Parts: sequence; structure tokens; C-alpha cells
Amino acid sequence: MEESAISLAVVAVALDSGDETLITRGPVVDAVMASAALPGIFPPVWIGGHPHVDGGVANNAPVSHALERGATTVYVLPTGFACAAGATPRSALGVAFHSLTLLIQRRLREDIERHAGTLDLRVMPPLCPLAVSPLDFAHTSELIGRAKEQTAAWLDRPGTLTDATARLAPHRH
Repeated sequence: MEESAISLAVVAVALDSGDETLITRGPVVDAVMASAALPGIFPPVWIGGHPHVDGGVANNAPVSHALERGATTVYVLPTGFACAAGATPRSALGVAFHSLTLLIQRRLREDIERHAGTLDLRVMPPLCPLAVSPLDFAHTSELIGRAKEQTAAWLDRPGTLTDATARLAPHRH
């Protein structure tokens, strides 16, 4: 990570302490794997002698860290979904994942409000409408394609923070 062309930092959570960890050294693959280690789905990744899981457990869009590290423009690509579930999840994993997504989206909306005036904050609206569960990997190619098209269109004509914040709140179509 120390050899990257631009300053690179990845957020994960130390599973043994619950502390948010800003990883700035070591192999990029380890840092990304730790940051993507969804609890209950992927195993923790050991970094610095401690098991680490998905940074979203504590801070899914670490705008505060980017600001502390001197960023003046921050792009946020939300990983959750805002469209209300067509049916309430019934499985333990479905309920846990949906609940985590609601917490992540709420935190992101709060961070947008907190940091909107301190830097150029650009929040990509999430895919919407979205009728597919995030746990349904059978639609991965379709979702990646939609995300690529929507992101390209948004980059050509980014909306306002108000537009993005409204689309991050749970809603129905």
C-alpha cells in the first residue's frame, strides 16, 4: 500500500476489540479482503495479529478519514440498497443483512449532512429500483452492468447532494 501512486487507506474493524482500523501499510490484497469480510459470510482476515472484518461494521463510507487525510473531493459509491424490500426478509441471515444495510444507509446520510459543507462530497445514487436481494448472487452480472451504466451517466452529469441523500432513504416504487 505504501507504494501506491496516491495515498491509499482502507477501513476494517478489529473483531477482537471492535475498533475501526485505518490500514495504510502492507499488502493491498490483505487490506481489501479484510475490508470486504462480511461477518457471517466471509472469514476475518488477520492483520497485525488481529482478526479484521468489513469496515462497514463501523464506518461504511469513511468520509471523515478522507477529510483527515487532506482530501478536498470525495466520491462515495454506496454499497447498500435503498429500495424497500418487496417482502420482509424472513431468514435469520436475510434479517441480519437487511438490518445492517439500514444502519449503513442511515450512517451515510448522517455523514453526508455532517461533511457536506467541508469538502466537495459526491455521492453516487445507489441502483434503483432494485428488486433483487443483495444476498442473491445469481444476478451479479446484471447488477454490475446496471451499475456501470448508471455510474457512467452520473459521472457525465452528477446530481446534487440533496438528490443523492433522498435516494439513500428507504423508499418504495
